[in-house]
Amino acid sequence: MSPVARFSLALAAVLAVTALILGTGTAYLIGRYVDDETTAFTQDAVASHFGSVFSDDVFQRGLTSDERQELLEVVTFHFSIYHVVATDFFDRTGKIVFSYDSDEIGRQLDSATYPELASALNGVREADRTTIVADPKLGVPGSAVGYGSFNTHHMVADAPVAATPGAGTREIPALEAWVPVKQNGQIVGAVVVWRDIAPLDAALMRIQITIAAIIALAAAFLWLVLRGVYARSSKRIVAQASALEDALALRERTYDATLTALTSALDFRDNETGGHSDRVVAYMELLLEQMDIHGPELATLRRGALLHDVGKIGVPDNVLRKPTALSEGEWAVMKRHPEFGARIIAGIPFLEDVARIVRHHHERWDGMGYPDGLKGDRIPLGARIFAVGDSFDAMTSDRPYRRGLLIDAAREEIRRCANSQFDPAVVTAFLSIPVARLVAIADDAPHTHPRVVAS
Repeated sequence: MSPVARFSLALAAVLAVTALILGTGTAYLIGRYVDDETTAFTQDAVASHFGSVFSDDVFQRGLTSDERQELLEVVTFHFSIYHVVATDFFDRTGKIVFSYDSDEIGRQLDSATYPELASALNGVREADRTTIVADPKLGVPGSAVGYGSFNTHHMVADAPVAATPGAGTREIPALEAWVPVKQNGQIVGAVVVWRDIAPLDAALMRIQITIAAIIALAAAFLWLVLRGVYARSSKRIVAQASALEDALALRERTYDATLTALTSALDFRDNETGGHSDRVVAYMELLLEQMDIHGPELATLRRGALLHDVGKIGVPDNVLRKPTALSEGEWAVMKRHPEFGARIIAGIPFLEDVARIVRHHHERWDGMGYPDGLKGDRIPLGARIFAVGDSFDAMTSDRPYRRGLLIDAAREEIRRCANSQFDPAVVTAFLSIPVARLVAIADDAPHTHPRVVAS
């Protein structure tokens, strides 16, 4: 999956979760507002319109039919605006002193059994959503069908039930709100109302759908915008990365071309070994192929092969170009060229690993090499690989003082020197290279007879 596709999916998931949280949070807050608003208006309405009734002795002496009808009309006038389908008024003792259902008046409720009543009588408002059985159109006198059915299921187990429910009677969502009644700062009673919230729920659902649609559209628009920004940025980054990669590749080629030019100059100065570095590189590449070595190590080893004799710059011409065998003193000078080479390139950051190959390419597996006398695995792998290729080219190239060996003879010499001069694992890899590929490289070496195998 492309980075743009991954970003698009992740962004879509984040926006979807955000939209869900916003929608859910909005619904919760609106629902809480409805609950709080119901309890608030109930308490305010009761305090404003009915508080004085509680302080009068009307509930103590009992309501006459006319008084009850008058109070019922006043209560329903104020409550019907808010779709209240049933209500009870309680005095301080928990007795129902007024109700839409006249059969309920005088019923005594135990506040221990009804904690909501106890809370209201202690000045605490409470509200909870429930389901009632009622006729939502009968929030007026004579609504005993809805109230009686509700009490049967939710409030008083032994409350009377209307014998013949109205045709509009059904289960409806309601908010049950309990509020204290205060007069002159004193709690004189409590009121409970059941508000039909089906219309509110329908309105809230429309609001929520609208909000959800707005959030979805905004999220989709934001997704498109951010995806476009990311896609364009990603293309620019890819293009810049590609350009940087090309620049780095060009820099690498420039480095290698510079190193090749330098080694060509060295080979030209040491005319006995013309093309030696290039052939050693070719042998090393065959060896690395056999040893399955790739990546940055390959570039390091190749550069090490190119620069292995760079230290001969510090060897005087009378020693470097001497046509006969070197004296002991001259050989001592020649043997210092690995040290000279390592010092020349040691300060170049990208050639730090190459410097180790240059310094140790004349070490021996048995520890008898130079300049540090390293033994076995202490010799860098690159130097061990190089030693085989370098020695093979030296053996198969003519010198003024000797002729080069045939391919078979040189391979046999490599085999013979395993475990002494060369790493046996590297020797095994070298001997597995097809002879024809070695011949193709060796044919470029200085020689006075054909590069053929002994057999």
